[in-house]
Amino acid sequence: MAHEITSTDGAVFYKEQAWHGLGYTVEEAMTPHQALKMAGLDWRVHKTTGIRTWEADTEGEFPPSYSDKFCAILRDDTNDILSVQSPDYQLVQNYEVFDLAYALGADVKIESALSLQGGKKIICLVKGDTFAPSNSGNDSITQYLALLSSHDGTIALSGLPTSVRIVCMNTLKMALGRAKKNMIRFTHTGNMEDKKSQMRLALEQYANTGKFFKEQVNILSNASLNTEQIQKFFLSVYELLESPIVANPQTEKEYKNYLNATVLVSKWSAGFDEERKELNAPASAWMAVNAVTKELQHRIPTKGRKTGWENRAYNNLMGSNQDDSIAVANHALAWC
Repeated sequence: MAHEITSTDGAVFYKEQAWHGLGYTVEEAMTPHQALKMAGLDWRVHKTTGIRTWEADTEGEFPPSYSDKFCAILRDDTNDILSVQSPDYQLVQNYEVFDLAYALGADVKIESALSLQGGKKIICLVKGDTFAPSNSGNDSITQYLALLSSHDGTIALSGLPTSVRIVCMNTLKMALGRAKKNMIRFTHTGNMEDKKSQMRLALEQYANTGKFFKEQVNILSNASLNTEQIQKFFLSVYELLESPIVANPQTEKEYKNYLNATVLVSKWSAGFDEERKELNAPASAWMAVNAVTKELQHRIPTKGRKTGWENRAYNNLMGSNQDDSIAVANHALAWC
């Protein structure tokens, strides 16, 4: 089954039925707690203190024995074994995944809620707004935020911004494939209470950024720029984020900064031209901001150990990349 929704899984969708025809469809928008119950995901899991094993003795027999080197993750309502893990594996209950959605706001609504593979994977898809910035061609934006977890260790506790409506395994893979770099994740080890607190902070920041984004994007998309203005804007952004540019560099430091500015502005210009061509839309401050922030959010250090995509995503949502993106947008609003 490509959808991988079994007879012991549950699923509920808002208004639009999934392609596979399974699960329930509701006409009223669901809160996280309502979606949890409607999808039948209000069951829990527990972890055993060990497992029974069969190891060969000195006579070549296999008598049953007990090992505390592993533990089983059991689903309480069916008693199914969802996985075998090390004792360090920490549980995240289904309701805890759905509770995290409230960090996005008290009025948050759920687009889809489901489990896969007999309850091994848990999905809570939060629906955001759909809107098209003015002067943006066909650049319609739909905002989803997927909260994910698993009971078999295949998916960490994760927050995934995506434009994909997740309703099955195929669409889950599609969302992960498209937006993995923007994903924030916490493995099922260590202090999960601390990790859930960090996830809430990240989601609150994501919600604040989304509000800022929606309120300001139309202002920026209505601000038309000519070629000279765009280049001046990119140069001013570089000086905002990096350091002032010396037109006629005299020292090695000034020369390196000049070269770095040339490279970055060229990248931003190429991204700007590519998006404008793709959307067949007029040049605007919004496109200029988008060119800069896309590069910021996918930047990888060229020296030393490369930053993992999960750490880059954390920076985009909570750290310096996030701050820089907001600073660029604010700069554009003032600059226009």
